[in-house]
Amino acid sequence: MFTVSLGAMIGSGIFVLPGLAAGAAGPAAVLAYLIAGLVVAPAAVSQSELATAMPKSGGAYFFIDRAMGPLVGTVAGFGVWFALVFKSAFALVGLGGYLQYFADLPTVTVAASLALALCAVNKSITALCISAKSGRSSTHATSTSQPRLLPPGATGE
Repeated sequence: MFTVSLGAMIGSGIFVLPGLAAGAAGPAAVLAYLIAGLVVAPAAVSQSELATAMPKSGGAYFFIDRAMGPLVGTVAGFGVWFALVFKSAFALVGLGGYLQYFADLPTVTVAASLALALCAVNKSITALCISAKSGRSSTHATSTSQPRLLPPGATGE
């Protein structure tokens, strides 16, 4: 989850947003980024402290689930997921706008095509990983010489 979030932030925050900010604010965009960095610093320090205290994957969802219960944690988890969807859409539209310099295509069409291509790549890689994992686990189970542990009453055949 962290790598997906980091990739979305880098894609939209470093490559897309500075161009839009510089176009709207001019040289004051640098000052705006410095102020935003100061505002975000306490949240980043808090996040690092929580990650150190509770080193488990899940990030904000896990922290909120532990602190406020599963209902609030689930709502926070959906919020993080929607934020990633919007960040990814923003990055795709920005990349579509960037690719417009090389080919005269509509930005939305390029962004939608990139999203479909990335989904196809993700699906194929996931299928390959699942098939490799299932193939490895079945060969590993037959090649090991250690006995399998069975629940009480099971015969094993």
